Amino acid sequence: MELVWIILLGLLGGWAVNVLADALPTARPVRAVWAATWQAWRPGRQPVHVWRRRAVLIVAVLPVWLAVRTAGWSAQAAVLTLYAWFFLAVAVIDLEHRKVLNRMLGPALLAMLGISLWLGRPTPASALLGALAGFGFFLLVALLRRGGMGMGDVKLAGVIGLATGLGGLLVALVVGILAGGVAALVLLGVTRFDRRATMAYAPYLVVGAWTALFWGESLWAWYADYLLRLAA
Repeated sequence: MELVWIILLGLLGGWAVNVLADALPTARPVRAVWAATWQAWRPGRQPVHVWRRRAVLIVAVLPVWLAVRTAGWSAQAAVLTLYAWFFLAVAVIDLEHRKVLNRMLGPALLAMLGISLWLGRPTPASALLGALAGFGFFLLVALLRRGGMGMGDVKLAGVIGLATGLGGLLVALVVGILAGGVAALVLLGVTRFDRRATMAYAPYLVVGAWTALFWGESLWAWYADYLLRLAA
C-alpha cells in the first residue's frame, strides 16, 4: 500500500511540474494547460512536448520514494520531495526554453528560508551561508567567463545553497560541475568542437541538488570515514 501512495503522490507532483513547465515560460494561464499531461497518454496525434510530459510523470515518483526512505512519512520528507519537484521544473524549463525564471526563484527563496526557520534542517545559518556561497561562487565564474554562464544559473546556485545548506552545497556543486563538464565534452564532440554551441546548465546543477538533498549526509559521512582511515 505504501508503494501505491508513493506512485500516486509522484504522479501528482509530475503533473504539477508539467503544468509549471507549460504555463510559466509562455505566460499561459494554468487553466489552458492543466489537462495536457493526462492527454499525453491518449493515442493518435500528440502535442510537441508529449514525451517530456510522460518522462516527468515517471521521474517525479523517484523523489517521493527517496524522501520516504530517507525520512519516513514526515514533514522533512515532504520538504525534500517539494524541493526536488521544484528543481525538476527548473531543469525542464531551462532545457526547453534556456531560461531560469525569476518568478520561480524569488518565491522559492522566501519559502525555503521560512522552511529552514521552521524545521531547522538545514539550520538558518547554514542555509544563508549556502545561499551566499553558491551565489558568490557562480557570480565569480560568470564575471570571469562572460557569456559562459547566465545570471539565472547564478541565482539558481544561491537557491540550491539555501535548500541544502553549506555542506550540501559543496556536494551539489561538485556533482553539478562534474556532470556539466561531461555534458560539455559530449556537446563539443557532437558539434565537432564548435565553441559557439550552447547548452542548458541548470539541469546539471539540479542533478547536484538532488544528490545533495538525498545523499549529501551519507556522502559527507563516507568522506569523513575515508579521511579517518587515511590518517590511521
